[in-house]
Amino acid sequence: MQMPSEARQDKQESLCEEFMQERAAVLCRAGQAVEDALDRITAIGRSITSYLARLQSGHVSGEAPQLFEQINVAIDQYNDACRKAEIQYYYLIVTREALGLRKHDMVEHIYRIPSRKKRIQAE
Repeated sequence: MQMPSEARQDKQESLCEEFMQERAAVLCRAGQAVEDALDRITAIGRSITSYLARLQSGHVSGEAPQLFEQINVAIDQYNDACRKAEIQYYYLIVTREALGLRKHDMVEHIYRIPSRKKRIQAE
């Protein structure tokens, strides 16, 4: 039994629409993973800034060694988050390429991953 031409066309359009929705969902999830990683970097960066402000205030003489350690732990977390963001960004680009999207200029502009930080030394 053969489907009428109109029913076949409707079925094909429905499948194409589902396919496009799935493509959009895949891209959305890949982009969200990069955004989540960048949000984590931002949050850790704020704590590093806060620690550094406390250190530079000059009112931490007794707790300076612990503060240096907290800063370096936060810097290690920051660098780990940067590595994760780089991996998520790579997955996003691979996903875009797999879906036939070849120009990534806007993606590079939107998802800028900061460079890693160096640990600090006690003076």
